[in-house]
Amino acid sequence: MEELSRIAREFVMIEGACAAGIATVETLAGGPPSSDLTYVLPGARSAVSFAVAMDPARIAPYLMKKDRLALEKELIRVNVAASGIGLHLANYLSQKGYPSMAVAANNVFRPPASGSLPQYTADLYYPDIAHRYLAVRSGVGHMGLSGNVLTAQWGATVILGATVTTANLLPTPPLPAEENYCDHCKLCMASCVSGFMDAKEKSSVTLGGCEATYSKRRDYGRCDCVCSGYTGLHASGKWSTWSPGRFAIPKNDEEIPTAHAHMQRAHGRWPEAEGGRYFYFMDDKLRVTCANCQLVCCPDKEERRARYDMLTGSGVVVQHADGRLEAVPVEEADRRLASMPEARRVLYEDTD
Repeated sequence: MEELSRIAREFVMIEGACAAGIATVETLAGGPPSSDLTYVLPGARSAVSFAVAMDPARIAPYLMKKDRLALEKELIRVNVAASGIGLHLANYLSQKGYPSMAVAANNVFRPPASGSLPQYTADLYYPDIAHRYLAVRSGVGHMGLSGNVLTAQWGATVILGATVTTANLLPTPPLPAEENYCDHCKLCMASCVSGFMDAKEKSSVTLGGCEATYSKRRDYGRCDCVCSGYTGLHASGKWSTWSPGRFAIPKNDEEIPTAHAHMQRAHGRWPEAEGGRYFYFMDDKLRVTCANCQLVCCPDKEERRARYDMLTGSGVVVQHADGRLEAVPVEEADRRLASMPEARRVLYEDTD
């Protein structure tokens, strides 16, 4: 098992990962249901966790609102790469005599308790396996205040993958806490239009006796309203995500489901923009418009601040009638919205 464990970690690094580790049912013991390896593979004993880095050259043009599509294509590429690496390792281990299962990098959720798929519910966001728990417990990275996994070289700009196996692979230890570069600068929170992360309260999970702490999540629909591209104007009105939506995010979580449904309906009537991909609970395409908390976060403090300044100095995005997205100064955005016919304007903001 020692040799197979070494090979499994080297395998994913050869295929394109930037960090790798191994978690077991013992080192994940006591964790939440999404850390239960047997959910995806009965009889599972361990999992190889790994991270694949994004191309950093795509980040600045995206944050400055100069090139959205390149970053979207990069995110698709890295997600496909992470999922593929997991599949290749699963095939390798299975053919060695250890039944194994690749866990997709993203967009796989457990069925709601009701058994049906509603328009919106917190159950919608419960993954088959939470990659971040495996990654933190196995030493792939540290848990950041944002809840993103932070790697030593690439920060949060990675996509996580995993292969669950019946092989009794040897676990790797978590990284030393003192090496975590997260200094609670809160630029992740400042980059978030939705108010998803609680500024004061924390959440924690215990995995095999090791604790991981991060900011408490508010209603997951907050993140969905913004990351699905339905809305994106910051409360200051001075900058936005890549979304042309200007709907306000309710202060109270109880109002999120109604607001989410309203924004989703409006979004479905926008002219089609460039790019996008299909997501299972949306009829129209999902286009990358945010991910700011992830993209801003990097080990170098000066670069981190520079990325945040790029974002907040990028202006406000508006959409042309032909679907094109353009970042313009706040005053110009206000002028364009005010000049729109009422029937079109209500697709982007509440006018009453």
